[in-house]
Amino acid sequence: MNELAPKIEPAPAPAPPAQGITRLSATWQDWLTTNVMRGCVDADMTKVMVENGFDAVFVDHAIGIVRSMSERVKGEVGALGTDYKAEPIRLPAGSKFRAHDRDVQIVFTLTNPNVAVIDGLLSEAECDKLIQLTGGRMKSSEVVDRKSGGSYQSNVRKSEGCHFNRGENAVVQRVEQRIASLTGIAVDCGEPLQMLHYGVGGEYLAHQDFFDPADPGSEVLTRVGGQRIATMIVYLNSVPEGGDTTFPELELAVKPKKGSAVYFEYLNAAGQLDARCLHAGTPVARGDKWIATKWLRQRPYVGA
Repeated sequence: MNELAPKIEPAPAPAPPAQGITRLSATWQDWLTTNVMRGCVDADMTKVMVENGFDAVFVDHAIGIVRSMSERVKGEVGALGTDYKAEPIRLPAGSKFRAHDRDVQIVFTLTNPNVAVIDGLLSEAECDKLIQLTGGRMKSSEVVDRKSGGSYQSNVRKSEGCHFNRGENAVVQRVEQRIASLTGIAVDCGEPLQMLHYGVGGEYLAHQDFFDPADPGSEVLTRVGGQRIATMIVYLNSVPEGGDTTFPELELAVKPKKGSAVYFEYLNAAGQLDARCLHAGTPVARGDKWIATKWLRQRPYVGA
């Protein structure tokens, strides 16, 4: 395998006894799209698919089609109807760099709007430790009350959660420092790290992370740090099936991979908000899903 290319994702199913498959199931479509977007080379993907029973000629065409579609989405997304003026993404240039104390890799970047997938933000041991530290703290998740600025339980969000205060333990400190190193946004501008667990059927319907200025409750919510600038969602386990983070306006889906993260920005220096960052957590079909979410603000967050 080419050592300079991203490591290819494991195949979604064992090799079937028959050969010459010429149809992509939904699972294989997701696998192929994920690896194309991660920058894996065609030869590596072809080898895995042929070993799993696909016709070699069909594989060649399938990879070409998925690659061209991915490039089209990346090229055209800036043309979506919006008055938002995107600025350069806050992440460092390049693909591999040091985030505080750990080497990480940006495996996918979209500009206008600004979205990136970061590999290796946490180690497997750190992911396991964060989950372990939630013991006895999880409660049914709530959503923001747009009228009052408070919160309440809703079927829009089917999960359980808790949060760690800033710097509450060594793992949280490392996560906060890495995010600050990557984004240039100070640790004290981050909200408490929110931990979320979704069981089978758990989901979060499409929503925005920013506070809509038209909502009466937003004035209350922005007193303690200003508007939200960006979101970092860290995947603490690899979900067997379902649980993707999807961006409906962008035709983009990010599959949970343990230790990786998806990052997106939705506020520019002029105070404009990017509605294209609408996103959802799709239902978990098998297994469960653990994530840690960090919301970043304009000013120091005084609620933590």
